[in-house]
Amino acid sequence: MAQESRATTHPEASAPLGSPKVKTVACLGGVSLERNVPSEEVRNYIREPGNLVWVDVQDPGPAELSMLLEEFGFHPLALEDVATGQQRPKVDEYKGYVFVVTYGVVPGEDTTAPRTFEVDLFVGRNYLVSIHHGRAPALEDAVGRWTRGGAMLREGVGFLVYTVMDAIIDAYSPLMNAIEEKLEGAEMDIFARFHQESVQRLLELKRTLFTLRRVLHPLRETFSLFLRRDQPLFSANTLVYFQDVYDHILRILDVLDIERDMVASTLDAHLAVVSNQLNETMKTLTVITVVVALAGSVFGAWGMNFEVIPLATASWGFWGVMGSTITLIVIALVVSRRRGWL
Repeated sequence: MAQESRATTHPEASAPLGSPKVKTVACLGGVSLERNVPSEEVRNYIREPGNLVWVDVQDPGPAELSMLLEEFGFHPLALEDVATGQQRPKVDEYKGYVFVVTYGVVPGEDTTAPRTFEVDLFVGRNYLVSIHHGRAPALEDAVGRWTRGGAMLREGVGFLVYTVMDAIIDAYSPLMNAIEEKLEGAEMDIFARFHQESVQRLLELKRTLFTLRRVLHPLRETFSLFLRRDQPLFSANTLVYFQDVYDHILRILDVLDIERDMVASTLDAHLAVVSNQLNETMKTLTVITVVVALAGSVFGAWGMNFEVIPLATASWGFWGVMGSTITLIVIALVVSRRRGWL
């Protein structure tokens, strides 16, 4: 299914480097599928209105970008955005096609700390070009969904774009569930027994939620274009599918907002607990200071302010002074206990 290209890789700061790969699948007349279409023959396929071609480019280099310019005639500014990477999610309309920037997620070793990756889509009347750096499991899943589309293959590029976007958005759901479970565990740890690691996990979750919101929130604008009834690229039958993905995005954003509020509330509660613990500690230290001061004042005064130490010759003198001091200490502790300082 994959056709290897001879080109140098284009590095992206947030994605691993790899060898450029171009995968092409063509749907002929909405019926048969043909894989491994050579890049130099793509133009012949898209000349037929009844055909639909999906070209997936992984880790594009100068040769791949030149191929896209020659075969599809994409605007140099759009290809410059692809080469630069790290674009904000957006939709740019050009003559005959639209350029879409979106983001997917790849779970890491820690399911709550995923890697986000940029996916650039060029959507034409009967073609889709997807470009990304590194492996994209969501797009691999989309290939299987699309090729099993049956009669929906006849809906053209609209159903293909829906399949790709739906697979990308679906990948966020397991991540959101994992974040919610970890957030609940961190909450219990903070209130049951304090560990600095619990606060660190909360801050990591907060950072992850911020990153996810940053890449998901602009998708609402993206789908406002897809849901337009005057959109010439998509058939009317695919609008209900885009509406389903749009609803899914809104649900994820709602969950994101709820989880962000949970993180903020938990951190605020943690600060309140720490403040209360500090107050209790200060009360205890104050009582200890009073006790030490009482003992120090008695023994200091007794040993330093008399030429002849009182009761020094009495057999019970030492024990009398000790008993009086202990009595004062006990009184101070009882008073502190009754006032809730201990």
